[in-house]
Amino acid sequence: MSLIHPIAQKTTAQIAYDLAVDHVKVAVLKPKTTNSLSGRLFASKTGWGMLSVPNSLVRGAFDALDEPGVELPLHDGRLHAHISVFRPDELEEIGADNLTERGKVFHYNLGRVQEVTPQDWDDVGRVWMIEVTSPELQTLRKSYGLTPLPKNNRYKFHITFAVRRKKVLTNNSTSKGS
Repeated sequence: MSLIHPIAQKTTAQIAYDLAVDHVKVAVLKPKTTNSLSGRLFASKTGWGMLSVPNSLVRGAFDALDEPGVELPLHDGRLHAHISVFRPDELEEIGADNLTERGKVFHYNLGRVQEVTPQDWDDVGRVWMIEVTSPELQTLRKSYGLTPLPKNNRYKFHITFAVRRKKVLTNNSTSKGS
């Protein structure tokens, strides 16, 4: 029986080879995409069908954003993080009372951060959002005879986390000193 530790018997090259093989074994394991994030479906007072999202998720993304002149996307002075699932015209067509899935949990996954120029937001010139994938929300929309994604599949599900009002970065009379 040898009193020398097994590692001490290996050459440096053998140890390096063994470490490389172990690394390759770990690297070959493919990560699996998951839809483990969740929220509850609700009908808003403004007529939208939405999925709740933690405000802390929006605040965290906002805090990490490095863009001048941005604001949190507040509504009536408050942050209401959400994913828009049904537009007001769609929810009106369905009938909010007929939306039996209100209160039900739906799952989603976060995607890329995107910057867009909104078409229907008069005083806002730029919007930052996180794309969202959710097969469950697509299936829900289809169950009501709608396209899987909002606006006839033109819009992806997303979470808006920052806005910049129009003309914020232009010369004006407002200054920190005034």
